[in-house]
Amino acid sequence: MRHTLIAIAALLATTASAAAQSVWLGGRAGTFGVGFDVSVAANDWFVLRGGTGGHNAYTDLTSVSRLADNRTGTLQFPEMIYTIGADIEMGNFRIGGGMLYKSEDPYYAIRLGDGAIIDIGEGSYTEPEVTQLTTTLHSEPWAPYVLVGFGQHNASGLGLFLDVGVAFLDHPELSMSAKGDPSVLRSRGFRDDLRAEQGSVRDDLGDLVNFWPIFNLGIRYGIGGDDRRRRGRR
Repeated sequence: MRHTLIAIAALLATTASAAAQSVWLGGRAGTFGVGFDVSVAANDWFVLRGGTGGHNAYTDLTSVSRLADNRTGTLQFPEMIYTIGADIEMGNFRIGGGMLYKSEDPYYAIRLGDGAIIDIGEGSYTEPEVTQLTTTLHSEPWAPYVLVGFGQHNASGLGLFLDVGVAFLDHPELSMSAKGDPSVLRSRGFRDDLRAEQGSVRDDLGDLVNFWPIFNLGIRYGIGGDDRRRRGRR
């Protein structure tokens, strides 16, 4: 993936040179993690973008998930997400699209404390029979995305921007795995319960497994864009 990132940087640098050094650097945080963007204007309304972001920590969803006492729930996003695409700008409003690449599949893990009980399928299990239940959303690493944005990328100086959109996951599938007492986990009854629980969660999510939400808020700094366009209109 490092070679892909180098290729993205080279493409943007080449375009920047052709566009008289009209480059915009931005930092952002959101569902792509914490990272940065590089934008280059091809003209007054068309902007090429490439970026990278990452999640280096688990997100604690214990209170949001309303888990019973003595249980914790954590969500782990991909460690790295790379993007390349383009925006069409209409004043402070933008529409855009491109491709993203994720380094891993996201997963949600429920960890059980001492003596905690969890229902899986038709069965009920007590820690240490089951110590952790993990649900992973598998899909192809590349995914196309579309977004709408607010805040210009082709204006000089400091500015804020917001991106809202969705990526379309290819061949998404859910899987469940568990940790605990090996004799319990290998039993036919537990395997049947795990398959039933996996099917129930998949049915509850429905078409949501096909999409990755995009919500990124950032700040960017532009160099040379406005000056170049003013000279071009004279």
